[in-house]
Amino acid sequence: VSTQSTGSSGINAEYGVDCSEEMLSKDPETSVSRVVLALEAIKATYCNKLISGSLDHIAVLLGGTETLTNDYPGIHVLLPLDTPDKTCVDVLQKASRDFADGKFQWGHSQVYSPYHLLWTCNSIYTSCVKKLGTRLIMIFTNVSEPRNMDTKTRQLATTKARDMSELGITISIITLPTTNSENFNMDKFYSALVPDHEITNPTNDIEDLSQRVHRRESKVRMTASVPFVVGPELTIGVQCCNLFGESAAKHISLCSKTNEPVVCVSSVVRETDRAVLLPHEVHRSCKFGAETVVFSQDEVDQMKVRSDKGIYLIGFKPRKDIKTHHVAGKSLFLRPTETVYSGSTSFFVALLTRLDARKMVGLVHCVPREGTAGYIGVLVPQLEERDEDNEQVRPMGFHLIHLPFADDIRKLTYEPTEQPSSAQVEAAKSLVNKLKAKQFNSSLIENPCVLQFNKTLEAIALEKDSIEETEDSTKPDVERMNKRAGIEMEKLNNIVFPAGYNIPDDCKKPDYKRVISLVQNRQREGTLAKVGVADLRLYCKGVRLKVSSTAKKGDLLDAIKKFLG
Repeated sequence: VSTQSTGSSGINAEYGVDCSEEMLSKDPETSVSRVVLALEAIKATYCNKLISGSLDHIAVLLGGTETLTNDYPGIHVLLPLDTPDKTCVDVLQKASRDFADGKFQWGHSQVYSPYHLLWTCNSIYTSCVKKLGTRLIMIFTNVSEPRNMDTKTRQLATTKARDMSELGITISIITLPTTNSENFNMDKFYSALVPDHEITNPTNDIEDLSQRVHRRESKVRMTASVPFVVGPELTIGVQCCNLFGESAAKHISLCSKTNEPVVCVSSVVRETDRAVLLPHEVHRSCKFGAETVVFSQDEVDQMKVRSDKGIYLIGFKPRKDIKTHHVAGKSLFLRPTETVYSGSTSFFVALLTRLDARKMVGLVHCVPREGTAGYIGVLVPQLEERDEDNEQVRPMGFHLIHLPFADDIRKLTYEPTEQPSSAQVEAAKSLVNKLKAKQFNSSLIENPCVLQFNKTLEAIALEKDSIEETEDSTKPDVERMNKRAGIEMEKLNNIVFPAGYNIPDDCKKPDYKRVISLVQNRQREGTLAKVGVADLRLYCKGVRLKVSSTAKKGDLLDAIKKFLG
């Protein structure tokens, strides 16, 4: 198998779909075959990568076909390893439609082995010119033990999977619902290919299946591997990972004349003769009394270093002593690694479970990189959590939270305000209890603007005639709220705002309607200059006219006249 892919440092995934008779059979409830379910999930993955501008490479292979694209029978490469585009989505959509209609243009063959599929996937990876980044192989199947698997073929598949694992290729099995009453059993064959595979419940939902594929692809990126010094004679290895982070915007300076990127070069020159100084010739000084002490750059760097790279355990504290305002920076997530220190995982799990059982946290001094001063942090344990489908929701590990120093904590002074009465507090509590949702998960409510933006990108990328509208789930259900807690809302409103209550002027909303009407009338009469600066600024804010915060009255008048034409 040859491919034109030149490699990528991102994610490279190959999806193998088992096209055996069990996979081609339709589900009695949904009337959709397992092959169509797998192809639809793969198509959703292609669409997500297409609209996000991902540089990942994906390939799709069909197992159990008569059409051959390599030296082994029963394997057909539907899509070669390449970046997703509209053509790939069309090919997947056509293949899904053909399988749904019972049209098998590639034929059906009983001569199929997972060994042939693994060999073909490996040959696709080895044919790439450049070095690849993360390499994944996902096999969609509902057959616990493939047919025609003799002892020799089983041994070849196991050896091939072990060799690919040593090369850094991750193999994963996506299980689909079986055609009989028996559940999918990994121990019959696939446990030998993937010893540490997580057993999950099969699903018939395309969206749920595509989310599982996305979770298998998304790997936690390790930022550093550091030693965890527990005591004088006990050290284990841990990895520091970022669970989330803000995407930094990259700014590029361009030349105003040529529009070419500008390269900034900074140099240090001597004041007397303007000679350019080398880095080792630059020194820093500090005045102590009557003497001026000079330090080289190496000496300044050594002053910042208090200890070697690593995490040093100081002691333990009750978890209740750690407050929300104690978080001084972005946290890290720690998990064990056996790369340097064997037995790290066993001690790591034992320490985590005991701290969680006793509701304690670890106090540590963290130096994540060489040449840094480090900081004081706490290790908050987190046990593994799985959902009803046995999919991992939360991983097991420690959250390393950056604590502030005493100088970083400031006491703020607030102006005294009027405190609510006990009747108002009780009325508010009653309202909150009435509107409290029993099973609420904020992660299930998606941003409608982001959803609509992605739908627009998808329509442009796939050249659709219309844009699919998205439902805004953030809007409150006023009718349902009034039906459920209308009496409590009315009671709280009467207690807080009784009859004759005067709203302070600083709490009133700006009267944009009056100001807009005033400015338009003055513009028609030619007396716009008589409008005050406060009303002019309020008008600009009401019509979303951008003006400088330091603009004078003349600048405001010019901007408004230009806006009104």
